[in-house]
Amino acid sequence: MANLKRDNHYLPECYQKGFTNASGQVWVKFAGKEPEPRNPKSVGRKRSLYILKNEDGSETDRVEDWFAEEVETPFAALSQRITTEQEKFSEISGAELGILARFVASQLMRTMGHKESIEEQAGSPVDSNTFVRVMVKKTWRLMDEWIKNPPNFYFYTSLPHVADQFITGDSPVLVMHENYSPVWTPTAQPTLSITNLEDILKNPKHGFQLSLSPYICVCLQGVGGQVRLPPQTVDPQNVRSFNDLIRGQSNLFTLAKDAKSLG
Repeated sequence: MANLKRDNHYLPECYQKGFTNASGQVWVKFAGKEPEPRNPKSVGRKRSLYILKNEDGSETDRVEDWFAEEVETPFAALSQRITTEQEKFSEISGAELGILARFVASQLMRTMGHKESIEEQAGSPVDSNTFVRVMVKKTWRLMDEWIKNPPNFYFYTSLPHVADQFITGDSPVLVMHENYSPVWTPTAQPTLSITNLEDILKNPKHGFQLSLSPYICVCLQGVGGQVRLPPQTVDPQNVRSFNDLIRGQSNLFTLAKDAKSLG
């Protein structure tokens, strides 16, 4: 028990490394503070977040092991290639699509923001066992849906506009869920809300968007199994809009390759 892995990263180091600068650091803006350079090892972690208690009272870190072996290690190699190739990233295998989908699904569910939404719905704090049970159930539900109905994988790049870079944060997966209205309006202002996963999946115009590096972003959207590569260049305004949404849903911190991108 003394060797349990208790420094549990809800924003994995392998993911943060896609945003590191030449010094191997990321720039982080914690709520109410100025941006500062940090080592990924010290960012996005919480003590004993995934530690479970067994019926006999003993503790286990098997969930942390599962994340390391089944999610983070496979993703690390893919992330490194995407970061290196940038806008020239043009090939991805079926196995790598599965790795990416698993990472997005788990990253949506393993955060402090998801834990807070569970507690808001429960009306009280929940322990690690309850959080992990819900987290695993929803992660597998999403993965099962994608296995049965593969989503489209659309990749985007901010390049060649180097001045505008994608950022990330403590809640890095942006879930887009369009609410239909009988009254047509030319524009719609995005709003934050807690939405049931089943309702999202039933909507044909849903998407899960995640920045993979300062210059590459992926969106798992709808159903179809299409892959769009190389990444499509997006207007700088779209990058800024995405970053604004990430800032809006990340309550603890935002993270980027440089301080300027954090605003």
